[in-house]
Amino acid sequence: MNGPARRRLPQARMAKRVRPAATPVGDAYEAAVRYLGGRPHTVAEIHRHLRSKKFDAETIEHAVDRLRAQRYVDDEAFARWWVEQRERFKPRGDRALRTELAQKGVGRDVVDIVLGERAPDADVEQARRALSRPLTRWEGMPDAERKRKIHAYLAARGFDYDTIDEVMRREVTDE
Repeated sequence: MNGPARRRLPQARMAKRVRPAATPVGDAYEAAVRYLGGRPHTVAEIHRHLRSKKFDAETIEHAVDRLRAQRYVDDEAFARWWVEQRERFKPRGDRALRTELAQKGVGRDVVDIVLGERAPDADVEQARRALSRPLTRWEGMPDAERKRKIHAYLAARGFDYDTIDEVMRREVTDE
């Protein structure tokens, strides 16, 4: 050792500070409008956000009612927007879309309406789009291994087995 050993001194116990209940800063409506500035949100997401800001239930309901009256919040419009974004940037199957929308607080009936508006073969086209990039990496693989990879890749993205089979049939016949 280079120097004398240090001895730890017992520290005095300090009383824990009791924080007063947090009071929300500003108006719930204004906080919700700021939250909506980045992207659309569902009513449930806004409720969650305002609760995290410590607003009481009555204030939250009043703010959400104002947002609905001004058409800032609409779960059906949000679901349509979400599906469109997924189709454009990150293709997913119906199963994954249903799960994502449910997690965001969109009701089953609204999800059924929005997904029912899609074209019947939309899932197959989305699956083919989702496969376009990884398929180039798998070109040199044996057929059995490539099929296994395609199946696992699409299943992980929420495509159902009929869609996966259809895509694999098309991929095999295209080659």
